[in-house]
Amino acid sequence: MVTRPPLILCPTSHELAVIHEAVASRGIVAEYSQCGVGPAGIRRWAARDATASPERSPPERTVILAGLAGGLDPALKLGFAATASCIVAAGDDEANPKPRFVPPLHGDHGVVIAGVDRLIPTAREKRALHEASGAALVDMESAAFAGVAGARGWRWGVVRAVSDDAHSDIPKWIVDILHINGSVNVPALARTILGDPRRLKLLCKIGSITRGPLHAAGAEVAALLSSVHSLPPPKGGTLVFGGSFDPPHLRHAEIAVAAARHLHCENIVIVPSATSPLKESPSSASEEDRLEMARLAFASVPGAMVDSREIDRGGVSYTVDTLRELLEERRLPREKLFLLIGADQAMAFDHWREWREIDERLATIAIVARPPNRPDDLRKQLRAKFAGLGCDGDRWARAVLPIEPVDLSSTRVREMAEAGATDALAPALHPSVLQWIRDRGLYGR
Repeated sequence: MVTRPPLILCPTSHELAVIHEAVASRGIVAEYSQCGVGPAGIRRWAARDATASPERSPPERTVILAGLAGGLDPALKLGFAATASCIVAAGDDEANPKPRFVPPLHGDHGVVIAGVDRLIPTAREKRALHEASGAALVDMESAAFAGVAGARGWRWGVVRAVSDDAHSDIPKWIVDILHINGSVNVPALARTILGDPRRLKLLCKIGSITRGPLHAAGAEVAALLSSVHSLPPPKGGTLVFGGSFDPPHLRHAEIAVAAARHLHCENIVIVPSATSPLKESPSSASEEDRLEMARLAFASVPGAMVDSREIDRGGVSYTVDTLRELLEERRLPREKLFLLIGADQAMAFDHWREWREIDERLATIAIVARPPNRPDDLRKQLRAKFAGLGCDGDRWARAVLPIEPVDLSSTRVREMAEAGATDALAPALHPSVLQWIRDRGLYGR
């Protein structure tokens, strides 16, 4: 049986674009579809869209509806995102008694969502719906989607983020400028703006304000999928492993192989650095020696190649430049480019040049623990550190690979060589690397 990736539905093109960006930036591969606005949009999508067909979405496929919602609970602020624990059908066109749906997929802190068939635009109407239904959020698609998903036998869930809180009114004409499929109705938009030019400025403001909540919804989708579903791995990934490799030891190759296997990467790019901006002293071996030792150390690693671009570039090395070049040259999506770093590098990552750009747009971070840190201890440290920086701390914790830490470093290898204990290096180095060190007299006193 073919295992399909999760399907993520969003009512509008704006929601789809931002949620796709947020989910993909976390290294999750999924299929996306624009399902349209309101119950009619959901039913039209279910009847006509190829992604909803039994061939593309058979029973047991994971399907998640995600997007914006109105806040009904006065305690919920703009940008609050949550998974639905229950969907209450509260629209006028639903049969009585009003059905309730419990999603098979929901987080530990889910909320009740009221599914309606018309916009609930005013604070007064929101308050009345909150009192009548007990729901925390309201949207126009969840109830119809729950009915379809249950009938199809999907493993489904709903994730929503607050775009307008319980105290806010929203203009009724917002829905009028959208087609039923969720795309912008250009003629209607033109008429709306011509009727009141101030609405253009308001639309731009709404688009800007809702990006934050949509990113929060995307993060919630990613967390839900990571916690409850075994995701099919991305194929053809590329692992980037940089360092001074002064010298490269056997643990370097072991880590690269284990990480590539865990992340389902077919290619490993080994990037010996030139001058690292975070190191106080230059490498002990020359750049030419380090390049050649890297080639020898990784020669037998399947899919590995040594890339000399940082040394060729000269000067100070910045990983952000290398990743930009690799993405362009290999025409890779960000979720298929993995940056492998150690625990020390991870804890100092906020000192890297354009570190947020690397994390959010260029690569998926993968981290290997090193003694005295165990993987679980490192996860706790990373979660606290990056949550304090305004990042997704849980995602950083999940970036730690389940690879057993081993206390072996290039610094220790150099110290042994400098002490004249080259024979003791045999268990730590590839034989051809050890021979290179001996032949070239590297690290000797």
